Amino acid sequence: MTPFKSFLSILSLFVVLGVLAWIYPASGISIADVTFRFPALTDIFEKEDPNAIAEDNNAETDPQKAIEEMMAATQAKEFAKFSDSLKFYEDFFQNGRNRFDLPNNDPTWFDRLFLHLELAKIDSNTVHIVHYGDSQLEEDRISATIREDLQKEFGGGGPGMLPAVLNIPSQTTSVWNNGDLTRFIMFGTEEDRADHNRYGPLAQVSKLEGSAVIGIKKREDKDGKFTHVGGYGIIKVLASKRGNLRARLAYESTVIENEGTEKEKRKKKFVDAPAPTDEKFNKLRVFTWKLPDTTSNAKVYLSGNAEIYSISVDGPYGVAVDNVAMRGSSGTVFTRMDKELLAESFKAINARLIIMEYGGNLVPSLNKSNLEYTRKLITKQIQTVQNANPDADILFIGPADMAKQMDGKIKSYPGLELTIQMLREIALENGLAYWDMFRVMGGEGSMRKWVKQSPPLAGADYIHFSRRGAAYMGELFCNALRMHYDFFKFRDRHKIDDAKLKELSKWYKENKTEKPAEAAPQAEDAQ
Repeated sequence: MTPFKSFLSILSLFVVLGVLAWIYPASGISIADVTFRFPALTDIFEKEDPNAIAEDNNAETDPQKAIEEMMAATQAKEFAKFSDSLKFYEDFFQNGRNRFDLPNNDPTWFDRLFLHLELAKIDSNTVHIVHYGDSQLEEDRISATIREDLQKEFGGGGPGMLPAVLNIPSQTTSVWNNGDLTRFIMFGTEEDRADHNRYGPLAQVSKLEGSAVIGIKKREDKDGKFTHVGGYGIIKVLASKRGNLRARLAYESTVIENEGTEKEKRKKKFVDAPAPTDEKFNKLRVFTWKLPDTTSNAKVYLSGNAEIYSISVDGPYGVAVDNVAMRGSSGTVFTRMDKELLAESFKAINARLIIMEYGGNLVPSLNKSNLEYTRKLITKQIQTVQNANPDADILFIGPADMAKQMDGKIKSYPGLELTIQMLREIALENGLAYWDMFRVMGGEGSMRKWVKQSPPLAGADYIHFSRRGAAYMGELFCNALRMHYDFFKFRDRHKIDDAKLKELSKWYKENKTEKPAEAAPQAEDAQ
């Protein structure tokens, strides 16, 4: 059969079927109990609903919806790998006993400080952390532990700022003086104070009338706890611009001659101070020595008439922690200090964190009747320091547990928790971080337990830490700070900026489970 005839045959078949479909009854033909039906033409050639087609196409191929679904799946996969680490950090930031209370609960509050500390080595710069406090800080307690930990991490050496006349010995650094120096302090009795308010960053000043020598030397450390407090590389004298002052430095070189012999000796070098860099200050004159090699033993020779505010003894770069102990002070001295001089001093030493550790001396007298007055007084101190150094962050450390005998028992002071609540509120309202030593110790009654430890962590007065207790408190502080630094590095490694962190935190809160975090795997990512 030819193709044409085949075509005619097929066409004829379709025609016959079409005629049958047209004339066949719609209800079909019944024979006995069986009904025969033939499809109608409308069934064969029925048109599809265009709206239904559009809906199906949209459901399958809508590009916007497909992209959103892909992005959601990708984000879920990416964020899920961070969930364990987030759980690890969140548990500490919210529930850790030695956690910081932060403005707006922002765990990135320390980022600016960490950036300065990391850049210090790159820029051959020194970042100062000024640790103000009451008698809990005497002998360089607490501060020394913080300094050692930070210098080990970020580099640095030396004890930081020291007064020309140090009347209470330091456990880390020996400071002595001979000559025509008279010491005045802001936080002492009326007889201790100067007839002016030019006290500088240490809240004290030494008046030079004639000549004097000041010796600075690292103390012998048999236990090896403070290995970084030596290694002086940069020494500065902060003095008044008024008057006249000549300065010279002698230091013991670390170069050893005839090592291991009976004639072994160390070289001593004398270096005149270069011209002071005071052109940018109105009230401050700064003498600076940058040593070609480090030392742990130096002498500063001064002559003339001037006010000496501090001697800063630092490593070639890194971090310095200044211990500023004010016995009996409640931290209410800052508003009575020369504000311009204070601001210039902070700038001269590159102070990037100010720690204000006060409150213990407020506790015995604080009550509801003087609460509002005290609140305003402390707020003014904080704002004065903020105005003097707007480029620095401020951290407030509240009082530890304090106890005395009441009703035949050793109990925490009644006004302690009221004081802590007030100080925390003031700090957070003014953008400060707050660290609660009372909570860190264990809360009410914890001082009694610290005293009973063997060896004791606190003294028999149930107020002051022992050296061991102060070191332990410093370690707890460093552990808390290190958690934030680990969090800082974790975000840096994974390129998590602030916007992404908000997304990540939101996703975590929506998807977190009650499964407890396992310390080991998170800690590995938190290094």
